[in-house]
Parts: sequence; C-alpha cells; structure tokens
Amino acid sequence: MPTKPLSDNLNLLWSSLIVAELLKNGLQTFFISPGNRNAPLISALVHEDRADKKICIDERAAGYRALGHAKATGRPGVLVCTSGTAPANYYPAVIEASRDEIPLVILSADRPPELVGSDANQTIVQQDIYGRYCRDSLYLPAPSVDYPLEALLAGIDSVIAYPNGPVHINCAFRDPLVPGIHDDRPLPDCLLASAGCLYAQDGPYTTYSTPINICRGLDEITTRIERTTRGLIVIGRLDGPQDAPKLKGLVEKLGWPVFCDIASSMKGRIPADRQIFSLDHPKALQLIKDYAPETILQFGSGLVSKHYYVTFLPQCAAKVIQISPRAGRRDPAHRVNSRILASVSSFIEGLDIQGSTSLDRDSRSRLFKSLAALHSTLQQQIPEEIMSFPRIASDILAGVPEGEGLFLGNSLVIRAFDVVQSAFPKTISVISNRGVSGIEGNIATSVGFAEGSRRRVTAVIGDISFLHDLNSLLMLAQSDTPVILIVVNNGGGRIFERLPINDFPEIIEPYMTTPHRMTFELLAAQFSLPYLKAGSPKELRRAYKEALQTGSSLLLEVFLSPAEDLQTFRNLQNVCLQ
Repeated sequence: MPTKPLSDNLNLLWSSLIVAELLKNGLQTFFISPGNRNAPLISALVHEDRADKKICIDERAAGYRALGHAKATGRPGVLVCTSGTAPANYYPAVIEASRDEIPLVILSADRPPELVGSDANQTIVQQDIYGRYCRDSLYLPAPSVDYPLEALLAGIDSVIAYPNGPVHINCAFRDPLVPGIHDDRPLPDCLLASAGCLYAQDGPYTTYSTPINICRGLDEITTRIERTTRGLIVIGRLDGPQDAPKLKGLVEKLGWPVFCDIASSMKGRIPADRQIFSLDHPKALQLIKDYAPETILQFGSGLVSKHYYVTFLPQCAAKVIQISPRAGRRDPAHRVNSRILASVSSFIEGLDIQGSTSLDRDSRSRLFKSLAALHSTLQQQIPEEIMSFPRIASDILAGVPEGEGLFLGNSLVIRAFDVVQSAFPKTISVISNRGVSGIEGNIATSVGFAEGSRRRVTAVIGDISFLHDLNSLLMLAQSDTPVILIVVNNGGGRIFERLPINDFPEIIEPYMTTPHRMTFELLAAQFSLPYLKAGSPKELRRAYKEALQTGSSLLLEVFLSPAEDLQTFRNLQNVCLQ
C-alpha cells in the first residue's frame, strides 16, 4: 500500500482517496478503459498495489466482463472510463445488472460543469445517463479545496453500501489531469495532512451494517404445504450459494415433482426421476395440467420457459407462492398469489415442515411414469449422427467436469439446454444473462465469471452472439483462467424459423435470419487462440474432450445445418404418447 495519496494536484489527491475508499469497502477489481479525462483515476490505480487491475479496450465488453465477475464473486467490479460516449457503452450491461440485481460500480470521469452544453469535445450530459436502471448515483463536483474530504468519502460509502444493482459515481475533472503538473495554487498543508490521515485510516470512513434477511410468520404457508395433496416446485435462477443445498433438502422432504430451470444450476443436483424435464413440450405441459397441482412453490425468477408463463399458469387453478429476494413483481403471468421477498435459504429455514402426509402418491407416480415414457420417446427422435441443438446440449452437459462453470448464450442455445434431462449427479455453475436476454457481451461475461470464480468455464453461444462480441476474443486469449468457447455456427439467427414470422418468407430472409456465410478459424488465429471444429456429434464429443485436456482458452466451432436442426425440432414437437 502506498504510504500517502498522490498530491501533485487536487485531481490526483481526490482520485487517490476515491480509489482507496473503494478498496477499503472490499472492491478490489477495477476494469479500466483508456482515456485522458480519467487519467487521474488511472494514475491512482497504477500506484495501488492492492487493486486488481483489468485492462479493457472497449467499454461495452468491460461492462459485461464486470457483470461476469460479480456473478462469480457476489461483489461488484469497478468500471473506470473517460467522458462522453464511454459511460454510455456500459448501458447494456447496466440494464442487465439492474434487471438481475447484480452489483456494478461505474466510476466515470467527466468534463467540468462549465463545459457541459458548450460544444466542448467529448462532452455530454452524464447525470442520470442510466436513468431508472441505476440504483444510486453520486455526482461529484470538480475537485475543490473548499469541498470537505470527509464529505467525499462519506458520499462514496453511502452510494455503494447496498449495491444490489448498478451505482454510478461521476467525477468531474478540470486540468491538469496527469502527475508532474501542479495546480495554479499550492495545496494547503492542512488539506494534505487531512488527506494523509484519511488515506491511512483502516476501513471505510463510514460503515453500514448488512441487512439481516430472516423469514418469520410462515405458519399459514407451512400449513398449506403440509395439506397439499398435489404440489409442484419450480426453480428459477437462484441468488446465493446456500440456496441450492437448502432446496435439495426441501425437495427430498416434500416429495413433490420439481422442474429445475437450466439457469438454476439444480438439474444435476436432484435425481432425474424426480424432475419434470420440460415445461415447453406440448405433451409435457398437458401431463402437468392433468396432474392439476394445488400449490406451486416457485423459487427464484426468470425461467427460460415461455410456456410456463403463457400457457400453463393462466389455465392453472393452483395457489402460486413465489420466493425471491429480488424486488418487483417478477410475475409475467400475473398469477402469483403470495410473494415472499426473502432469500430462498432463509425462507426454507423459516418453515417448520413436519411432513407432507396428504401427498397424493398415485397422481405423482402417474405423472412421473408418463413423463419418463415421453422423454424416452423424445430421445429416440434425436438423431445420433446428425448435429442438432438437442444433441449438442446433451453431449456438452454430459461432458462438463464437476465443479466447473457453464455459460449459456440466449436464443436457441439456452432453450436447448433447458430441456435436457440430467441423468447424472453433478454440481456445475450455470451462468446466463437472462435479465433482459441480450445476445451481446456473452464472451466478456464468461471471461469475467472465469476470472472471478477462478474456475474454468465452458461457454456455448450462437454465431450471431459471437459476431456481436468479437472484440472480447482479446480478453478471452489473455484470461488467466481458461474459457472453452463453443460457437454453434448455423449460418444466422435461426430462432425466427420456429416463430410465426416464418410464415412470411419475404420478411424473415434475410432481415431476421441475417445469414453471414462466415467461418471463424481465421478469427481464432488472429487472436492466437487454439481452434477446433466439429461437424458431427462424434466429432463434437472428441473435440470437446480434447479441449478439456488442453488447459487453455480456445475456440471450438460447431457446424450445424439449420434445415436438419429445424426438422429435428419439429419432429420432437409432434411426439405424442399412445
């Protein structure tokens, strides 16, 4: 740790105190994009050996890299950028973080207020740039000897106290911006002495106690659960590492059928013969409707399945109890009857379940027997030697090593994995950007998660997502923790061929499918990434095994015929039980 803050000029003094205060609050990872207006902040970071500094050329990719870091660690990364459009490039990641309640801290430099609106270069109105997607903001004035340093530190501590989403700290700087150049007037000795004391102080200037999340008064819900004859558990995206083991225990105790969304990371934790493998297949939905659950316990939020919200819940008479610590309704079907705003683990700890003595075991047995028969029939419809999304999902999920990460891109990729029935006990962390389901920043997020968790990640994304995030191949190549990037190249955005717009060929092609006729081997070479390719399931299994053995980041391109994959999808949708 430096013995004192930088003090060549007031900008450097403030920047040293700002960076040190963030470090004292446990924010150690800084994602730095280049610029001149943020030179004071970069100078302070260069002299901070306590900071973990990540160099990010592009702000949009930096935002998603920080998002992945926060998903892995639960702690926000600090995004550092210059003025103008630089902070605007964080906007997509900010929206995703806001919807998914992922902590982020944006530390943006700004021009001084007298230049805003003056037609000065690289100057925009940065106040409220993120609108409602920002949890809190601190707009600092240009450094002044008259502004109390204590107020500077107290403001920083306040804005980052409970970061359940993005917060924005905006720093206006006048010249000079670099070390070695002094202000017109020497800094007062009393100011330097005060800054030195504040800088050397252990811990934050102002501390905030973490809110305690305790669930009480659940007697009525406990009674309903115990009296339910036909219950259903639906598990969406979870929020804490303690949620999964608590849920596994509750599932075992209740004996209710359970659906595990792929993003819950629970598919491999619960025996396959206790799970509903799909909430999207028409016949599976009909079987669950026939089961007619009386009570649905929905843990977490943001299910991949559209049909759960659109087809099943509106026609279901069950009482829906949703448990999630995330703010807002989180209820696209408008069917939640009871909303428990608490962590999953604290809710389960607050229950006093003695046992579900009312359980209708015959109905449950019929449901599982029918689901097993349906799943077996569906598996027979997936060609063994023809590449398809269902085959890719099954083979990759079977091959991901225990304890590692699996990032799933949006659109067809995550939907394919969502219906895979895990026939093996395995604990893996499934990562996704499902807050608003964007297709940008996928590579950057997977790199950020790998770095933050220090666990290898297998990332499976589509070709259009890949093209959206090409610049992140640089950070992929430089990542200390390997990321195996699997790109499914089916020649464009093929999800539209499964939607009603497919009936209008003059619209869908090429305006929606956006065919590109590209392959990606030369791109891998450009970034010095090892490259593998696969055109059949057998080649994919072999290539993925080889990728796992290399111990380094690489690109594995999977070639998929969109016509053959679409036919497989239609065959599966038409499967019925006799």
